[in-house]
Amino acid sequence: MIIIRLRGGLGNQMFQYAFGKSIARKLGVDMKLDLTSLLQTHHKATTTNRDYQMNIFNFGDSFLIQPNSIRLLNKLHLNFLIQIIKSIKLIGFKKYKEKTFTAEELIINTPKDKNLYVGYWQSEKYFKNIETELRKDFRFNEELSPQAKSISEAIIKVNAVCVHVRRGDYVANTGSFNCSNLDYFVDGTNYIFKHTNNPHFFVFSDDPEWCKQHLKFDYDFTIVDYTTDKIKYKEDLQLMALCNHFIISASSFSWWAVWLSNKKEAKVVVPKNWFLDKTTDVSDLIHDSWIKL
Repeated sequence: MIIIRLRGGLGNQMFQYAFGKSIARKLGVDMKLDLTSLLQTHHKATTTNRDYQMNIFNFGDSFLIQPNSIRLLNKLHLNFLIQIIKSIKLIGFKKYKEKTFTAEELIINTPKDKNLYVGYWQSEKYFKNIETELRKDFRFNEELSPQAKSISEAIIKVNAVCVHVRRGDYVANTGSFNCSNLDYFVDGTNYIFKHTNNPHFFVFSDDPEWCKQHLKFDYDFTIVDYTTDKIKYKEDLQLMALCNHFIISASSFSWWAVWLSNKKEAKVVVPKNWFLDKTTDVSDLIHDSWIKL
């Protein structure tokens, strides 16, 4: 058995799950998901508290500790009990921590059983071998709400371009992440307009009000803003994946929208610098065919 420690939002969780499933398949063992770090409550302005978000998909879950138990103990301020339970369950396991942002050939070629794997694992090289199986796992388990469905109908009628504007904790965390400026999105729409026929830009964001105030494109565009009684990020991801082309933020969430769309002819615009630290090698994350602006 191997254990994968989950951290971050949905996009990060999907990378970690895909990485773990590939290793489990190679070894012929089971995989469990460790949510103890994910569900721990943080109080920093630069850190967004996350929940387990992959329950929007059809695959079965297997946890080191059940999420409801973790949430209850956190609520009762008994986090130390979580650590004790986790320590007992991890007896006999070695911890392997991701060493670089690029794919580690040692892990790809010689993964090891009885390991707790800790990292983000943001490279398709880790899971390309199980792509068909992952596409089945990452099927959404519910239909779109009527509100989102009306947007999906508008998307499929035109040459839709997804523009993903990631703000949220990127705005506060100015030390690491590239929160792309307005020029990037303007340059991206100009590029797509020149290289496709009659594009219509659909703007998705965790801050649609900001987009309404600041984004003014010279082309047909729609800022996607709707209410739903379902899970909003799930519906956004489904809608984004329906598009033909993409202008994405430096965000694993929009990376997965491109992957889920599975459109081989898609034009994908990405920020030239994924991180503010320009020395970070993202060559395993960004496809050679994607346009860097």
